[in-house]
Amino acid sequence: MKKVLCLSIISIIPVFSLAQTTSANHAYWQQAVRYQIEATLDTATQNLTGNAVITYKNNSPDTLKRIYLQAPANAFFDEENTAVKEMRRFQGGSVRVIQEQDYQLTVQSVQFHQVGREAEFPLRAFNFHDTVLDLPLPAPLLPGDSLVMSVGYTQDYKSVFTDSASAERPHRRRERNRSTENLQIDFVHWYPRVAVYDPAKRGWNAEPFHFLMSAENVYSEFAAIDVTITVPGNYIIAGSGEVTAGDPGWQAVTADTAMKKEKLIAWQDSVRQALRQAGPRQVRFHAEAARNFIWSASPAFLRSTANALYPVNVFYRGAEQQAFAKKVLQNIDGVLRYMRDNVGAYPLPQLNIVASSRRETSQPAMMLVEGSDEIELVFALSRLYFPGLTGSDGVAESWMINGLALFFGKDFAEKRHGKLGYNADSARKEMGVFAKLYPLPSFDNLLRNFTRMYMSSGQNEPIANAVHKYKDPPGMFFNSYMKADLLYEMLRYVVGDSAFRKIFHRYYNEWKFKNAGEAEFIAICEQTSGQDLDWFFNQWLHRTPTVDYQKGEVVKKQQPDGTWRTEVEIKRKGDGIMPVEVVLEHGDSSKIVQRWDGKSESGKVVFETPEKPGRVAVDPNDQILDNNLLNNGRRRLEFKPDLPFMRFIHIPGEAYLVLWRPEIGYNAVDGLRLGLRTRTSYRAFYNNFTLQLEYGFLSQAVDGTMSYSQPLRRSNVGNRYALMARKNEGRFEAEANLRLQSWRSITSSTGTVWQMGVNFSRLLDEAYTFRKLENDTGKVKLQEWENKKILLAYLQAEAHFSRRRLAGETQWRGEIALPNGDARFSKISGRAAINYRLPGLRARWQGNLGTSFGPDRLPLQDTFHGEGADARTRFRHDKVKTIGDWTAGAHRLVEGGGNLRGYTGTPLLAEKYATFNLELGPALKILGLSPFVFYDRGAIWPARGANSLTRANAGVALSFGGSRSRLFGATLFSELAFRVYFPLWLSHPLPGEEQRQFRWYFALGKSL
Repeated sequence: MKKVLCLSIISIIPVFSLAQTTSANHAYWQQAVRYQIEATLDTATQNLTGNAVITYKNNSPDTLKRIYLQAPANAFFDEENTAVKEMRRFQGGSVRVIQEQDYQLTVQSVQFHQVGREAEFPLRAFNFHDTVLDLPLPAPLLPGDSLVMSVGYTQDYKSVFTDSASAERPHRRRERNRSTENLQIDFVHWYPRVAVYDPAKRGWNAEPFHFLMSAENVYSEFAAIDVTITVPGNYIIAGSGEVTAGDPGWQAVTADTAMKKEKLIAWQDSVRQALRQAGPRQVRFHAEAARNFIWSASPAFLRSTANALYPVNVFYRGAEQQAFAKKVLQNIDGVLRYMRDNVGAYPLPQLNIVASSRRETSQPAMMLVEGSDEIELVFALSRLYFPGLTGSDGVAESWMINGLALFFGKDFAEKRHGKLGYNADSARKEMGVFAKLYPLPSFDNLLRNFTRMYMSSGQNEPIANAVHKYKDPPGMFFNSYMKADLLYEMLRYVVGDSAFRKIFHRYYNEWKFKNAGEAEFIAICEQTSGQDLDWFFNQWLHRTPTVDYQKGEVVKKQQPDGTWRTEVEIKRKGDGIMPVEVVLEHGDSSKIVQRWDGKSESGKVVFETPEKPGRVAVDPNDQILDNNLLNNGRRRLEFKPDLPFMRFIHIPGEAYLVLWRPEIGYNAVDGLRLGLRTRTSYRAFYNNFTLQLEYGFLSQAVDGTMSYSQPLRRSNVGNRYALMARKNEGRFEAEANLRLQSWRSITSSTGTVWQMGVNFSRLLDEAYTFRKLENDTGKVKLQEWENKKILLAYLQAEAHFSRRRLAGETQWRGEIALPNGDARFSKISGRAAINYRLPGLRARWQGNLGTSFGPDRLPLQDTFHGEGADARTRFRHDKVKTIGDWTAGAHRLVEGGGNLRGYTGTPLLAEKYATFNLELGPALKILGLSPFVFYDRGAIWPARGANSLTRANAGVALSFGGSRSRLFGATLFSELAFRVYFPLWLSHPLPGEEQRQFRWYFALGKSL
């Protein structure tokens, strides 16, 4: 310990002189830090014991009175920690995000040995809050002065050994401790690290570890790091530094990936046998300028080397990961060359790549990666460059890390595979037979289309939010990764390919081993391109612009000399400003391209051509995230079969997508029904037009439906209006409605939906308005629709919330028949439900209420049903309309109304009802089915002034599907639900029935 401390103090002079030189040359200062760490992994106690001596020189102009150390490993070990609180908040949405815990680090002692000229201090108490160690200094640290301190700590790795033992196959005999011989420990957050002090950015950047942070996001000072690691002799060590002393065991386990699997296993067993006899292994590493030191250790490691642009070592766990090593060795040279050409040369003597199934992170000179594909390697190497070599604040400026990694990965893929960004033949082989029917979208188009959906969702946020200030995890992903990737794409478009490449070479070379941020990056961009780019970065980083340029009038005139002059008017319809390319085709399909700066509300571009000009298009290559490409040039229709989710997968930017599918049905009146349905939309959510025609061969009746839906504003696709008219199975219906919604985030289960509208209906043919019911007493044919014209105005409200184990929803609808109809009445109905989850158990309570009033009784089509949905609601449900429909069998239940499900075959017509439902079942699925028991009870009033009838039932049920996950304000998969109910007991069976007997009913689609 004393030797390490002396060496640490002596090392201050050369290291900190370098920091001052850098500061003088570049008018930039950063604190100088050195770590000297001794750590021992004890596999008997399954603990890591460490002592870190930290030498810190204050190169700032400020006097420091405290120092902050970070321990991100502890983020998830206290319910009051920031990461845990954020996890609970984010998981209030319907998308569940799990972030794996690290290994708990316990600080045992903190000792200051020197602060400036003072060198005698008692052992210090310390304040460990969240993941930050706040240490008041025993004496002020003046500018230019240094301090030396030591921190003793332990870290618990019992879970690694436990997981390894539990993963061992029980039927295979092994010698003692054999189950631990394939384990691997990746040490990422394994010692306390000094936070960054920068008065221009909040002073001390001692940010606690947040839920959505990755290892690279931790903002630590660059430091010289010396690490001495002691492990058992059979463990092989790979670290993010240069080996300066000791044997990490690499030579003994160097393997040829071409070796056959059986031979490799036999050879590795012999090597393991020899290593088991060795004493403890002690290795010293040195990293000259690093924000973190990471390392991995395993008794199963093999090493293979690559003859690449730079020396590369690949570490993997024996034969089970041999294919991984082969693929990395094949791909790594191209990846290294790509980063060299697009950013700069890798500055370290070697690169270690370690296969890890638990975590992915990169630090110079080591990458922990899970996949061996080229794109994944580019992604990891980009994070090694940014922020590993060029530091940035990963909390406040995560877009500089995540967006760049995605950009470089995508750019490499396009250079490697062409416009698609991936190998089309390989993709088709991996797709199922059904999936092969879909067009293959390019990687870039997928990113652009889903980013546009997000930007139009009403939940759009600025890219440059702090990582913990996004509304939810998908919001962080869309901004920090996808929108940030497109930010770099648009930057390249604005400054040009050559300047763009120079920007990153210059940024990397000038800020290597230093901390930069948004301001420094923008300055490099402006200096290199010679352009003022504040307008670009301000709007895309800190606002949520909508870009929309429209092609206006095009005037083509032939001039006296025979040449042609073409004037193109361009209008700016959105608040976003981008330079716009205008393309003119002429002659033999050649093209002329001009740019307009796009800053004014309108402008004009003039072309002079020797031949007659052809087509004119604005932004034809979709380079500026224009929100509406339909007004940029010619519009067209594109026809595709209506396969599930087709409109979200294939999204042509310059065309209306028309999805079509044949319709087939049957009922007793029409006989066989054949038809065609088309759904037209632009970018999935705009100009949604549905046209459906059906013909009944027995009745010779033609039915049809037309509907149109459009957002009120392009920036919020959830708030929209809709128009509908249809003639269907003897009834005519028309409706106009307005829908307004407010959700906490794009995937949240907490929010409200309001819908108001007017509905008109009339009966055309009563032959369709009967319903068959069946119970033990026989079958009955029931009239369900009266010959009345009804004009209804309605208001419907929904509210949903979710918090940890508790979720709830309520829906209420008020209807009033307007004077122009044949009946005057009013209705209020609704439900409120609470869902509660315990470990292994789920429970649901639902209350249902309906009442009516007015001068007239409820018409048959609007009469409440105690057992399920009323006739009008069932008619709206496409799966159940009329008598004889093959989906409307006697055992078919459409949930709603009083929801007394056991009485499905026994109509309980009511003017009022009040009921409740209880469900209880295990929180497990058997072959996708969730079993539960149910109990329903309530009262119904057949007439408003009559006495109530009390009814109850109980039974068992199975449910499949019906997930209510939300995205962009829409409920996904809720229609894909199937439930089977087996009411085993009724309180009031019909004559001839028994209270206890077997009954069954099924429900399709979402619960109403």
